[in-house]
Amino acid sequence: MKKLKFGIIGTCCRGELGDYAHQTANGVEIVAGADIYEEQRRSFAERMKAKQAAVNIYADYREMIEKEKLDGVFITSPDFCHEEQACFALRHKTAVYLEKPIAISIEGADRILRTAKENRTHLMLGHNMRYMEFTNRMREIILSGMIGEVKAIWCRHFVSYGGDAYFRDWHADRRNTCSLLLQKGAHDIDIIHWLANSRSVKVNGIGSLSVYGSIPRRPAGCERLDTLTVQGVWSNSHWPPEAQKDYYPEVNNEDLNMINLQLANGVQACYLQCHFTP
Repeated sequence: MKKLKFGIIGTCCRGELGDYAHQTANGVEIVAGADIYEEQRRSFAERMKAKQAAVNIYADYREMIEKEKLDGVFITSPDFCHEEQACFALRHKTAVYLEKPIAISIEGADRILRTAKENRTHLMLGHNMRYMEFTNRMREIILSGMIGEVKAIWCRHFVSYGGDAYFRDWHADRRNTCSLLLQKGAHDIDIIHWLANSRSVKVNGIGSLSVYGSIPRRPAGCERLDTLTVQGVWSNSHWPPEAQKDYYPEVNNEDLNMINLQLANGVQACYLQCHFTP
């Protein structure tokens, strides 16, 4: 059996999910990682050393792809990097596992899809909820006809850690994400369409920056947050939100969204997302 060699672009946070692919008994190895931050490269090397894996470390993802001759790459970098990095890997005939969202613009998404097709290279998106047991069971029940014909789907998502996870770093600025509906809501909205077995033909919605727009921010130029200086980052105990501080210098993404969807097969759906309610 041929051994498969994989690399990771963006080795921290979601990049740690790529570590699970290191399964030498199954012929799959993580052999390299690329990250622009030295401390993240060091952390990645230590994690892989604990797995008894010798990996090559790069500051430039392009050098990694060109030198390593990888079978595939995990792209788990921030959203605004996806288009450039995915297209580069696909042009080099390197299969891509791309974290959601695919890109932050329709044009960017089209470019990635076009590049994959032109280079006949595999592209898989990180809609991991498609593989969760409870969503699969829901789909089985619907397809079996147990509950009859689906006419409507509702989904409400209270992101208890939203203030910590999305307004302290690059997620807070729409230029980096094209809204948290795309960044965080991509999972839920994908499952709505999957369960309905259709696509949206009409969408309307509203959103607002209801709470986190008035929270004290870090000065411009301090985009990076030293998590060691913030007590309990990603803590559900950070209440009330008004008592928090040290938010990203630019906060313009909505923390409250509501959308209605009309699907092509007649199913109607609604999705509500709140980032400041436990």
